[in-house]
Amino acid sequence: MNARRVRRVVVAACAAVAALAGCATPAYEVNWNRLRTGMSRDDVRDVLGEPSSRHLPKPNEDGTPPAPGRGERWQYGDTLSSFATGAVFPEEADERSWRVFFGDDGTVSGFRAPEWAEGKQAKDP
Repeated sequence: MNARRVRRVVVAACAAVAALAGCATPAYEVNWNRLRTGMSRDDVRDVLGEPSSRHLPKPNEDGTPPAPGRGERWQYGDTLSSFATGAVFPEEADERSWRVFFGDDGTVSGFRAPEWAEGKQAKDP
């Protein structure tokens, strides 16, 4: 093989590897449709993996607990932008991330995929 042809083969192989590496779908996106209300934190971790961020509700100004239903929130797929937004507005769930909400009893009370992902979640085999 001449050097020019070897170079083409190497470039094509590198491009193929780079394309495949970029196609890996995160576990939280693949398994999102397996979430159910009532699941425990351990159940969620088993299905989706570790969240990219966790948010605990702050107590009220007078020190009393937050309003019922404002429990812990886990987010998946945070970006630098969503981390920055979360630092400024920690009580607000970022619409660009995958969100799991926990109720006062510590079980899943709800979950929301980002708008861009609606209808694109993987289906169970």
